[in-house]
Amino acid sequence: MVDYAQFKALGPFMELVEESLAGLTDGDHYFDLFADDVVMEFLYAPPGTPPALHGRQAIIDSFRGYGRIITLERMSDSKVYPTTTPGVVILEYAGHGSGVATGRPYHQRYVSIVTIRERRIVHWRDYSNPLVVIDTIGDAQEMTKAMFSDA
Repeated sequence: MVDYAQFKALGPFMELVEESLAGLTDGDHYFDLFADDVVMEFLYAPPGTPPALHGRQAIIDSFRGYGRIITLERMSDSKVYPTTTPGVVILEYAGHGSGVATGRPYHQRYVSIVTIRERRIVHWRDYSNPLVVIDTIGDAQEMTKAMFSDA
């Protein structure tokens, strides 16, 4: 059982994903949507961060640190694009918030390619700009320490 209070900083993102994938996935909350052996790829991973997380628990562990660096206030520009490949959808969205330590604004655009099998997310490919995160938090090492301490 996941204690979602630990993930308050990601609340708007989690709600967007839950709403965007409603009817395609089973599960009441964000992490419930993932298969145990899911792979989440970060195509533009900055140095010091892993290019992928393997397994639902690895995603939970990594996302637990997000609130130490950025707080999301809202999401916008959400679009869901079905594809001709069964079980694959493309999500496009923007996140808005601020850096916890810096107070700098955070405005990020994302594209995620999501593969679903047996009503669970089995693969997530993230296309976002890590330079936006680094500018918001002030240092790539802060992201590594907060989210990927095992990397």
